[in-house]
Amino acid sequence: MLNISRSPDKQAGTADVYPLSGIRVLAFTHYAAGPIAAQYLGSLGAEVIKIEAPTGDYQRSGIKEPTAPAEAPSPYFLGMNRNQRSLSIDLKKPEAQEVIRQMISETDVILENFRPGVLERMGLGSEALLAKHPHLVYCSIAAYDPAGPSKNKPGQDLIIQALSGIASLGGSADGPPIPAGSYIVDTYSASQAVIGIQAALRLREKTGNGQWVRVDMMSCALHLLASETAYSLNAQKQATRGRNGISHSHQPAPYGIYGTSDGAIALVAHPAQLSAIAAALDLSDEIEALLEGKGAWTERDKIAGILAQRIRQLSSEDAFARLSPTGILLAPVRTVEQALADPDVARDLVREVAHTYGGKYRVAIEPLKLSASPLRFERPAPALGEHSVEVLREAGVELDRIDALVANGTIRTSGKSGQQN
Repeated sequence: MLNISRSPDKQAGTADVYPLSGIRVLAFTHYAAGPIAAQYLGSLGAEVIKIEAPTGDYQRSGIKEPTAPAEAPSPYFLGMNRNQRSLSIDLKKPEAQEVIRQMISETDVILENFRPGVLERMGLGSEALLAKHPHLVYCSIAAYDPAGPSKNKPGQDLIIQALSGIASLGGSADGPPIPAGSYIVDTYSASQAVIGIQAALRLREKTGNGQWVRVDMMSCALHLLASETAYSLNAQKQATRGRNGISHSHQPAPYGIYGTSDGAIALVAHPAQLSAIAAALDLSDEIEALLEGKGAWTERDKIAGILAQRIRQLSSEDAFARLSPTGILLAPVRTVEQALADPDVARDLVREVAHTYGGKYRVAIEPLKLSASPLRFERPAPALGEHSVEVLREAGVELDRIDALVANGTIRTSGKSGQQN
């Protein structure tokens, strides 16, 4: 079996326990999907070098807490760029491209989510690099298939939610569609990239050759709609939104979110449980007549409307007290802050990190749990250019040349801990 893996990250004291130990990744990433994928690879043990322009990743400059140091990046950046080192380099300059090409011979994975064509114009596209370095696994994340006819169309999470149909399924039928309140397509696309990279690395162990891994957000969004696309392709019917709390286009009553006098609850039940629900809410007379045949489906809006009107009159506590004995699934609609305060969640998911700039911050880590190889959690999100000199020295670039690149603005350094000035 051919082994082309590189030296492990020297900062990782227990490197051998990680699944991707010895794998080096150059991550040309910004915004969300690329950084999330790069961070996941780092958490699995890969040595990830984040390639940033001298101005830094756009997410560095987002809103942050007033008490944070002036030079500290936003929480968005801190939460998506752990377990990476930062090389800040101006790729528009030929000498920078030459340095990157020097590093690639000792690289296993290229991960990028630049606009299609940007790296190609620098001679760093998949075709050029795979021709010269066939061992590479080159992963591109884009809005549309980077080898397809729409590759140059712009895209972003909300745009892809709209175009894929995801947004069309949220909200009441009496109002406008409502997209998901988080960057679900970005995160799912990042997960697909991590899966694809690992599959390609596994095949490389057998053949010695890498490949181009393509992940596009549009396809990922449609894959998120696995049941909905199956319905559309085979039933050939347009999925419709409910008017009274039903939160899924294919579910019968009472599936959905219902407002209470002091909050909201989620309710999931089998149609056979509707009689018990009606009795618990003193609604048997109104609902029983609607349950004949497939009434839970055909009369779902009427049933949900009756339930919604009654539940709005109750506190969440009262609604739970009445409905819990029926055996249905119930949950309060919590805020993100409330969910993160759940001891069962915070025990494994939320971690505290000492930051390069001083102080600490908290992050939610990846959800994967491996009994024999827990995820790596050793590097905070890097300062811009924090590891520029360190990374270039490891790549064999002489100090005199590094000094010249810093002097002409090709390389940026931070002077923070970990930087070898």
